Amino acid sequence: MILLTGAAGKTGRAILQALARRGEVVRVLVRTHEQSIFLSNLGAQDSLIGDLRDKSTVAQAVQGCESIYFICPNLTPDEVQIGESLLESARVANAHRFVYHSVLHPHVESMPHHWQKMRMEERLFESGIDFTILQPCAYMQNILSNWKSIIEQGVYAVPYATSARISIVDINDVAEAAAVVLTDEKHSNAIYELAGPQPLSQVEVAAILSTILGIVVKPATIDRKVWAESVQKNNFSDYQIKTLLLMFEYYEKYGLVGNSNILSQLINRTATTFENFLNHHIPNVQPLIQGGTK
Repeated sequence: MILLTGAAGKTGRAILQALARRGEVVRVLVRTHEQSIFLSNLGAQDSLIGDLRDKSTVAQAVQGCESIYFICPNLTPDEVQIGESLLESARVANAHRFVYHSVLHPHVESMPHHWQKMRMEERLFESGIDFTILQPCAYMQNILSNWKSIIEQGVYAVPYATSARISIVDINDVAEAAAVVLTDEKHSNAIYELAGPQPLSQVEVAAILSTILGIVVKPATIDRKVWAESVQKNNFSDYQIKTLLLMFEYYEKYGLVGNSNILSQLINRTATTFENFLNHHIPNVQPLIQGGTK
């Protein structure tokens, strides 16, 4: 059995489905009964409701599991402490493998959530447990949250310079790679960078959107103060806002560029391009396009 934490998030859901397609038995650790029901419909054979910070819950969750896939909720300030507790429970339960969902370029100290994941990677090195670390870039799926402004206003807006290049990756490619390393022991003690095949500037992203969607989409930069005020209304914590602002500043200066060779090798095909990603999603957004500005 495989234990999957963070299963209710978009990454966890994608990995659960990839594992279910392979016929793997998966236990999910979730926060609510509703999440448990939803994930069972996606392929989870077992579920446990509880908090990753509760050691007794974590100890129960790892029992009978040969492998663990650790996704910590995004922008969690105590990720290292949560991970240490999960590692200790895994050792006590004699879990065979531990796969950690890290991030592309965790070595960057100026992005606190990246730097924290590097600290967690260090804990794995010191643990003595059989591990694999996956380091995905930002997801192509993140752009879907902007469909309304893209379609209705013809604007693709980001809170950093539109010249910033990011090797965005399809979450489904990442999920497929996760399923591979969870089910094949030859990936022990490996660290894999999972980046998309195109280090796209946001100008290029907008141009591809224009071509594929058949509408004019212009890139724009959101003032970060305006962005911070808008997300405060969505109950973002001060820590989350500060951390994301630092990330945006880093993107503006340096971008986030990786290499897709390892991802393509893991999934045994070329990593998904942004064009292919959009073409796959066109049927889902066609009604919006028809109602938008041509």
